[in-house]
Amino acid sequence: MCSPSETITPVKVSDCETNYDSSASWTTTLKYVLSAAFLSVSVLEFSLWFPFVLPGLTSAAAKTYIPAFFVYDDEHTKFDNTPWTYNTDYLLTIVMSILAIQCILARSDNDQKNQRSLRLRLYSASLLICYAISTLAGAWAHQHFLSVESLNTSRFRMFWFVCVGNVSFASCYMGLIGREVQRHFGVSGAMHMGPWWFWPAYGCYMSLTCGLGYISFKRPACDIFIAGCTQFPSTFYCLGALGIRKWPQQNSKKVAVGKETSIELVSPMYRAIYYIGFISNAPLLPVYPILVQYTDMTLGGVNTFLHTWLLLAWGMQGISLVRLCKAVSNGERRVGAATEKQQYSGGPALIYSIIMAPLALMATDYARMSFS
Repeated sequence: MCSPSETITPVKVSDCETNYDSSASWTTTLKYVLSAAFLSVSVLEFSLWFPFVLPGLTSAAAKTYIPAFFVYDDEHTKFDNTPWTYNTDYLLTIVMSILAIQCILARSDNDQKNQRSLRLRLYSASLLICYAISTLAGAWAHQHFLSVESLNTSRFRMFWFVCVGNVSFASCYMGLIGREVQRHFGVSGAMHMGPWWFWPAYGCYMSLTCGLGYISFKRPACDIFIAGCTQFPSTFYCLGALGIRKWPQQNSKKVAVGKETSIELVSPMYRAIYYIGFISNAPLLPVYPILVQYTDMTLGGVNTFLHTWLLLAWGMQGISLVRLCKAVSNGERRVGAATEKQQYSGGPALIYSIIMAPLALMATDYARMSFS
């Protein structure tokens, strides 16, 4: 204990400060560990619950999302092997790989600016590589596992874990992208950044549960939609990081060429592409059971339609991320004005409310069923 005395030494004061800082650091770390654990567990539970409570889709979901834990049968298992399915997967792999390379190469002639954009470029490329690996493994599985017996092998389980696990882990890179977007484009204080390990911990948990079979259904394609549903916290974090600010008007004041800040180098068109790209996968969750239960489309036709949708959504993510990387690599570092910091003081509360609202809805439904 440090207390005033007749002989006060600087060492004891320093010890007090060190102990206080260490205690505060451990408290903050524990807070984020518990937050990551709560968010991971509750979002996985929400993702497994949500398809069955969508209005008008309860029956279709019950017939579509049948748990498998990697054990498949002739009665319920549907796995398409037509060229339309795996060739469109291969196309996705090629496009995502090209966009990932473009993110890495979104550099300028200024080494200092390139260093500043490095993490955003790496995280953006990693997200797109996750997509590419996922679709490559999915394409190979659709092309080579042709019977239910082959689906019940450890080899298929490995390939399908790579496919779904990368979609599950993509939340990690989405969250890290959100941190970098907040750092370079966001308003100070509008979004909490948290420690760097928060989103990797979240992504690892989702991938682990995928490997253990908690995200496994008789129709293997369903695994992808549940894995995609777990991305909603990191998706809204990315949207909030770029969206919660007042953007400069294109016709307000002219800035000398080469002197623009990163913010001024991102036009409304690219911001719209970013927003649409990150949110446009959401309709796929209700669309899939509708297509397989209420239409006469073949599985190959359904998969081709869904892959085309993914090509547009992921493609827009990639195009907008390439632009953001170029903006940081070529723009001047902005100096946040005092007025800018007050633009959206309620930003964190807004994002937390958006993320917590569906979890609260799930908890309410569980409570209702428990007491009924």
